[in-house]
Amino acid sequence: MKMTNATPTRRSGRERVPNKKYTNDAFEGLAILSSDSEEEELAVLEQLQDAEDDDDEDFPEAQAVVEAEDESSLAEEELSDGSGIKTPVEEYEDAHSYASTDGEEPMSDNVAGRKGHRAQRDPNVHSRGMSENPFSSEGKYTRINLFAGQGAEDIAHVVKSRDQWAMDPTLPRRSKLCHLFSHTEEKRQMEATVGWDWYYDQGGYEFFARSQSFRLLNMEEAADYIPKPTCNSHSFLMGPYGKQKVLTLSQSQSVVLDPALSKAGLVMAWQLPEGIARRDRRRGDGWMLNVGTRVRCLDWAPNHDGGKQYLAIAVAPSKCSLGGGLSKEAPSFTPSPSTPVAIQIWAFATISAPETESSLDSERNPELRTVITSEWGSVLQLKWCPVPRTPRNQDIDGFTSASIGLLAGVWGDGYARVLDIRLDNNKIFTIWKFESAAFAARPEGTLSTCLTWLSGTDLAVGHANGVVTIYDIYPQLNPDQEPTSSSASQLETVDSSNPTKTAPKPWFNHLLHSTYILSLTSAYPTHPTLLISSASSGYIRLTSLLAPKTDFVLSPRTRTPPTSLAYHDGLLSIIGPEENSETIRVWGLRCFYATLAVAKLNGAPGPGLGVVDVGRCHASIAAGGADGSVIVTNPMRKTLGRREAGYQQIIFKHEWVRRPHPDGDDNRRHGVSRITEGYKGEKVDLDAAKKREKSKWTGGIGSSTIYEEETATTAVSWNPNLRCGGWLAVGWGSGLVRVQDVAI
Repeated sequence: MKMTNATPTRRSGRERVPNKKYTNDAFEGLAILSSDSEEEELAVLEQLQDAEDDDDEDFPEAQAVVEAEDESSLAEEELSDGSGIKTPVEEYEDAHSYASTDGEEPMSDNVAGRKGHRAQRDPNVHSRGMSENPFSSEGKYTRINLFAGQGAEDIAHVVKSRDQWAMDPTLPRRSKLCHLFSHTEEKRQMEATVGWDWYYDQGGYEFFARSQSFRLLNMEEAADYIPKPTCNSHSFLMGPYGKQKVLTLSQSQSVVLDPALSKAGLVMAWQLPEGIARRDRRRGDGWMLNVGTRVRCLDWAPNHDGGKQYLAIAVAPSKCSLGGGLSKEAPSFTPSPSTPVAIQIWAFATISAPETESSLDSERNPELRTVITSEWGSVLQLKWCPVPRTPRNQDIDGFTSASIGLLAGVWGDGYARVLDIRLDNNKIFTIWKFESAAFAARPEGTLSTCLTWLSGTDLAVGHANGVVTIYDIYPQLNPDQEPTSSSASQLETVDSSNPTKTAPKPWFNHLLHSTYILSLTSAYPTHPTLLISSASSGYIRLTSLLAPKTDFVLSPRTRTPPTSLAYHDGLLSIIGPEENSETIRVWGLRCFYATLAVAKLNGAPGPGLGVVDVGRCHASIAAGGADGSVIVTNPMRKTLGRREAGYQQIIFKHEWVRRPHPDGDDNRRHGVSRITEGYKGEKVDLDAAKKREKSKWTGGIGSSTIYEEETATTAVSWNPNLRCGGWLAVGWGSGLVRVQDVAI
């Protein structure tokens, strides 16, 4: 076809037809890009195509090239019997997602930036229906559409979250603390009452009381289970810049962080100077604890808006307690031998404040209420059940013991267990040794590696062989329930601590990854049927529990996937550290194939050292890595506004250096720490991180800092309770733990 005049608008001679529909469309039924009708979708596509055609009016030479390409491609289509669509497996092997034929042509690097020019069409390459980098430009879709899709409910959820929290650049504001917008008052009341009927009215309380076996230990018996630090005390420097003081804490001691004591110096909590009244204290009080050895994990107990907050802390076993029992085989795939381990439950008092505020009571020392010991190996992960729960009469029984929540964990012997933690109101401090748990599961031939709660009774567990299982922790509700699928691993398990007990069977058992699962989280409470997992293979997988074999998406492959993932409800996204480029990234549930960097760490987090947590009463995230610093940022500003600058702030930084051991034993590691704070907020400069990363592969001189093991930030946790939503707990490799209200 020849053109007699280059001025008239060019119209394609091909008939417009709906996109081809394939039977193996994995996105069908997910409503990711849904509209009111197919006619509306076609109308939108026609408008976008007409807009592209109109843009070519000013480029007559390009029109001739495009028309020639159209004719040649039309001839190829007439001669072709099939389609060049790749299967999902082929696409994922190429680090691509599912494909579709929407007519969008790929652009080569040398012509993509020139308006009016297009690369030659490859019939074997098709677009997924969205831009390869959806964050580079907004186009016809806004940033909210990228994260929320086109569903009215999700859009309203993201917009409300943005209006509530997007104006806080880093630290959360007390006046803005509130429940998640997806967790409405009606939904929370339903979960807090009817959702716990299985526990209070259907035998769950009695089941846990009868099935978990434990006994009270005296101090002499407990000496073998409490970790022994390399030194009886730990010294650290802390205070205003230029006026830092040396403080020394013995194991299980604490020191107050109170600006009102700046004139008298930071002193021990039980030595407060007289004349300092509570009214003289300012917000932001906190505590420093010495738990003895490296902090493995910590988590705040939910459903405690009253006078006390409970923090569970698990520490690494001391080397002297391990003895010669270390396994010579691969430790990640081999159960650890029976070694003593302890979980500490600390209680922090609060000061009542108007409406929804509560601050730390710096006049009352933190209490180590109970220590839970066992011989199940080191604790790998701890998570309290996050479902709202209204206390009932059973929480305070005839033995004056109060249940503070269900605590799930993964131990070194490969078992996932659930413990009902109860405190004796007649005793200030108790030490319990657990012999068996009410719920304990481990598939034969593999180990449990991570877990997450899906509801008050459903617990998802990841394993070393790539299998994810979901259990009902109270099987009496569904005694005859069979698993939805089976894998190469055996489902029959036996609790090593109680061989006579019948092992629970999972109602969900699927091979989601090809190897070791590193982290597991869910999109609760907004989309509780969505499960997100990362594995050593380098992929992060988003799976729908409604159809796990077909409805799933893989992220672009990375060399070292994150070992810590957290769900950001306000953005409907997943937050995690990217180990190689020092950045904190966002994976949107609606555009999971692309990532967006929102913050950076000053030092590369290192393999397995990046930790991150998202607030449950605000939108701020806390993250840390190998350099000991803890940063706080709010990703909503940068993600929902293309030209908006993101900000982050180091709230405090921990450094550890070696010192000669007081006993003269050079084989025992001993050191001193320094805590620095007062850092100002700064604009996130991601280009600097990219340049440093690029220089390593382009002949430039790349640098990488090696930090002491005790310096690293090993655990962070935001308080999930509304009145204390600004409380942040941080653990370091030196055994120090800092608890502070960082809300402003």
